Amino acid sequence: MMKLFKYQIFTLFFTILFSGAAFADKDDIWRSGLNRYFKYEKQDSSEFGKNDHPVNLDAKEISTAFEALEFTENKLFSGETIKSVFTIAQLKLLGKQLAKGLKNAKPGQDIIFVIEGINPKLLVLTEKYFITGRVFFKNGKLNMIIGEYNLIRNASLEHIIDPSGQSGVSYTFSFGSRTRQSNKFKGTVITVPGFENKKTAKKFRHDWFLLDVELASKAYLAAREALQNPTSRNDRQLQIEAAKLARERRAMRAEMARMRKEMKQINSGAGTSSKTPEERITTLSQLLTKELITQEEYDTRRKEILNDTQTFLSWDRLTSVPEGKRRKTCVHFIPNLNPFLKMCSN
Repeated sequence: MMKLFKYQIFTLFFTILFSGAAFADKDDIWRSGLNRYFKYEKQDSSEFGKNDHPVNLDAKEISTAFEALEFTENKLFSGETIKSVFTIAQLKLLGKQLAKGLKNAKPGQDIIFVIEGINPKLLVLTEKYFITGRVFFKNGKLNMIIGEYNLIRNASLEHIIDPSGQSGVSYTFSFGSRTRQSNKFKGTVITVPGFENKKTAKKFRHDWFLLDVELASKAYLAAREALQNPTSRNDRQLQIEAAKLARERRAMRAEMARMRKEMKQINSGAGTSSKTPEERITTLSQLLTKELITQEEYDTRRKEILNDTQTFLSWDRLTSVPEGKRRKTCVHFIPNLNPFLKMCSN
């Protein structure tokens, strides 16, 4: 009995020790078991040209750029919700392994991947799922084509094929294609800076993501900081309001200076404003509303504008009346005849 127990322990030890080697592939970038890996694969199509490989990208920036990707999902009871494309654990793995793989990739190679996730089911139950895809760098953008999305593991079938659970069951996956659109990812990613979906001559590809990694990463971090730090957001808003108020005050001071100059010109008979009386009164009202002049100043200036209007209107009417009838016209239209005594004497 003791010998049998020792043999089982010995067998289990070597199974764990060499399990990674048994699954290993020369094209592997990273692998954990049969169905979790990142590896190189020959480009699936030459239609779009060779990739711009190798390329150095920062692992954290890759993770952050993909973290910015969210899509809307309609659920039966909760309605429309916003969901992240990848979980935090998946993002860390994507960033680290893609940065490592792209650094050594050849122009004719893509990176294909299989990552795993866990969905809550009922009460404390969960179910495992796979996400697969194809990644490459082209024209300054990180490209990802989704192959499988939320592909649920078939636990019942796995148990039938491998009751002990020691050997594992190898799945056959689709990794996405440049020439054929996959319908496995049904969501529409919400547009963010640095992200767009691939558009070909024939269709809009929901399954093909294009990412400007640096731009998407910086934009996402800035947006997150603004949400997490309301003080800095309020400070920026106050700065905007202060600048706006300063511009308004400068404009009002300029307007008041212009009006003072205009008043001097009118009083000296040198000329009149090019603005209509209505425009001048509107400006005056704005000054009062913003408390840049007092009510007394407003009333005085408004009266002067109206008097100016009456004077100019009377002058126009006077010059259109025959000379023999001007005195009667002057008395009728002009309360103060002093400026027009010479014409009214005719």
